[in-house]
Amino acid sequence: MLPNAEWTKTERESSLLDILEDATPDEYLVDLEKYKDCVIGICEGKVFVREATKKGYNIAYHGDTVNLAQPKSKTRRGRVGKGVANTLLTSREQAVLTSDDKLRWLTERESWRLQGIPDSYFEKAAAVTSKNQLYKQAGNGVTVDVVYEIAKRF
Repeated sequence: MLPNAEWTKTERESSLLDILEDATPDEYLVDLEKYKDCVIGICEGKVFVREATKKGYNIAYHGDTVNLAQPKSKTRRGRVGKGVANTLLTSREQAVLTSDDKLRWLTERESWRLQGIPDSYFEKAAAVTSKNQLYKQAGNGVTVDVVYEIAKRF
């Protein structure tokens, strides 16, 4: 921590649910068979996610994210983001539970929204860029709102 810097948590103005798209194509649904070592099951609005904790699992609800990177890992913890998306990387690794109990990947647009980038900018990029590159750009991006909050302190 830098000297003389007061770091305080700021109140969230929105949640993950605020940036999620209402309808997404089936291509974004997670293949649960591929992730059976990580996702224990989905039942009544809950996703049971294997984690390397004493309990052995965590529960994600509608509006939480599930990090599906390294699905066969026996040492992963912190896979569930409670109402938030954990660190965005350069590929599809974050999934959300839909209101109809399906697990789906965050879309490219949602990844850009998480970075604070307006939809109009996303649409311009999507017109000339592949889906994989859109994820990569979001994952390599710096969240302007976070940088702004840090800069205000100096």
